[in-house]
This record gives sequence, structure tokens and C-alpha cells, in this order.
Amino acid sequence: MTRINVDNQAAKIENFYKGYTATHLIHIGDKLGIFEVLNNHKDGLTPTDLALELGLYEPYLKIWCQTALYLEILDFDEQGRFKFQPYMNEILGDKSHFRNDLGRFNLAINVTGERFKEGLEYYRTGKIIESYSSVRSEIVAEAMNRLHAFLINYFKTLPKTNPIKQMLESGIKFLDVGCGTGRFIIQLAKTFTNSRFVGVDPISHGIETAKKMIEQLHLTDRVLVENLGGENLQYNEEFDIVCMVATFHEINPTIRFKVMENIYRGLKNDGRLLIFDFSFPDNIEDFKNSKYEPGIIDQFNETCLGVVHLSTFEQNEMFTKVGFKDIQRMTIKGIDFIIGVK
Repeated sequence: MTRINVDNQAAKIENFYKGYTATHLIHIGDKLGIFEVLNNHKDGLTPTDLALELGLYEPYLKIWCQTALYLEILDFDEQGRFKFQPYMNEILGDKSHFRNDLGRFNLAINVTGERFKEGLEYYRTGKIIESYSSVRSEIVAEAMNRLHAFLINYFKTLPKTNPIKQMLESGIKFLDVGCGTGRFIIQLAKTFTNSRFVGVDPISHGIETAKKMIEQLHLTDRVLVENLGGENLQYNEEFDIVCMVATFHEINPTIRFKVMENIYRGLKNDGRLLIFDFSFPDNIEDFKNSKYEPGIIDQFNETCLGVVHLSTFEQNEMFTKVGFKDIQRMTIKGIDFIIGVK
């Protein structure tokens, strides 16, 4: 273990500042189209050529490229061309790639960053930010694309002997609680053509977007969305699977148990509960464990939304009290995959 001294503590803080700069540089690269153009020119471009193609001011763009080189996002060749470092095109260039992470940076700047400014007063009063605008809702939905793409790939690559895969392929009724703009269930519907999907969400902006996409893709016979909160679900033994993707932790603590009871009632006997959400520490010592980093950071980012993460123990206790059995949990990169059976 490295001995703590003033120099490495100062270096730690300096690295945080560097991350702040990198976040804004990536956001600029996204919004000005720099990453998209570099992704289309695998051999790279000079700042002059890049500026001409994008209609940007070359001296500023050159500084951006030099800084991206320092931050090890870009490489530089003998012909003066800048190009992506290996795999950076997947993470920052190609927006259709399941590893693309640009949505998260847009969220950090335009939603989380703005929320931090608003939240200073909330720290004094304990009030919460009640709702998102339609613009912020769309930014949040875009940031979720990476997780949704990862989960679609996860479902696709499950072995044929997996019970969940068998259910989806044979044809079931699937409910997504907290569906947002419906992109996850739309992708599932395109992948598993024998199954039917329902999505509910209390925020109307996302539901309206979902309805338009469902109609455009001619999926209205198999995909339905409703502007409905989980506390108001009235389903009774209707679904084979009920799913929540990064939703469980966002449910207001005062209604969370009721939502889980409604989900339990809506499942058929032997139906499956699937939850994909952040791992969160059971004790204070684990707050130094990097395994819990995504959950700890998310809890801080969403503090003024009234979000309260439950620890693994608290989650299992609630699931069991509601009536779920055979609870299984697998953790990958700070995300818990939880399965419960009615």
C-alpha cells in the first residue's frame, strides 16, 4: 500500500481536475461533430482538413486536438494527422456501437452538472427536484442507450438452455417498469418476435416519444406503452417477466414497497422478476471498494432527486418480504443482475 503524503494527495485532486477537463473536451468533440468525422476517416485528418470539413476555427480546433492527444484520446502521425487511439472509435466515435459512451457525457454536462448548480439550495432545505423537462428526459434516455445495448447483447448471447432466453423465444408477455422512451422493449421486440411487450413510466415525455417510435416501426401489435407509475399498476397475474432497468433505485422510498407488491401481483405464478441496477454497499467500509463505484457515484449525482439506494441486504429483505423466492444475483462492472421467482 502506498504511503499517504501531501504530494500523492495533491496528485489525486489534480487528477480529478484533469477528469473535469476531459469531460468537457469529450462533450465538445461530440457536439461539434469532431468524433463523427474522425470515425469516418480512420487514417486521421490534420487540423486544417478537420476544420475545413466541419467549418470550425482552425486555431481553436488545433488546441482541442493537442489536448485530446495529451489525454490519450487521439494519436498523431508523421503526416500531421490526428486519429483515434485504438478502440476509442467504438467508445466515442461510432454512436451505433454498444460501447459508445457519449450519451453519458452529454448527461454529465447538461443534466447532472445543471442539477448540481440548482442543488446548492436543496442541500440547505432538503427539498427535491420534482421533474425533468422534455429535453432533459431525452438526454437521460440517450445516456441509457449504452446500458440498453449491453443488455440486448446479453439476452442475445444467453445459451439456448437459459430459462429466460427460452421464455422470450417461445413467446411471453413482458413488462418493463420505468421504460423511459421505450427503446429497450422496442429492441427486445425486434429481437424476440414471438413475445409481446408493455412499458410503463410516470414521465409523459418519454412515453410520447416511445409511442411515435413504436408506430414508425410498425410494432403496435406487440409493443404497448402507458404513462403510469409503478404505484398505480393494476395488473393481476398477467406477465411472465417483469423487468426494471436502472429504475429500482429511483423509485421514491415512500412508495417502493407498494411498487414491488404491484409487480408481484402482476406476475403469473412462477413468473420472473428481473432487475438490472447498481450495487450499493452494506457497510461504511465498502464505500472504499471500487466494486461499488457506479452506485456510489449515481447516489451522489441523484441526491437532490430524492433517490435513496438500498444495500444488497436491504434489497433482498424487501424482495423476500414481498414474496419473491430463489433470489439470485450476479454483479458485472458494478451492475447487479437480480432474478426473483414468484
